[in-house]
Amino acid sequence: MIDLQRFAANLETAWQAGEKRATHRRPYRRTKPYPKRGHMLDPFEAQIRVWLEADPAISAAAVLERLMNADPSRFTLKSARTVQKAVKVWRAEITGQIILGGDWMKSLATSPPAAAGGDVAHLAVAQLGNNLR
Repeated sequence: MIDLQRFAANLETAWQAGEKRATHRRPYRRTKPYPKRGHMLDPFEAQIRVWLEADPAISAAAVLERLMNADPSRFTLKSARTVQKAVKVWRAEITGQIILGGDWMKSLATSPPAAAGGDVAHLAVAQLGNNLR
């Protein structure tokens, strides 16, 4: 039979010894970083950017079609998601350059007011969002 008094007294210091079972060991974690592989679109990145600058509304599917025509051995329909993600990143970069460059703000300030006697600053706020003050 188990002596409950001795068992309860032992609980006070049992945690200091730690867990002895193998199931509670810390899992192995690789400390060295994995080497980076080259991206399949790297050789074509400059050409894709030219296509996006010439036609900003071009879809990723159209870019993939052009890439499949350029190199059918490398690109197939399975590459669609990769091309979509890359086009999305490049468009975000271009958008960031436009917004941070401030050219879009200058075009709003120089545009004529919509109504006669309207305020240009009020018009810019109205075009940027629905928070009119």
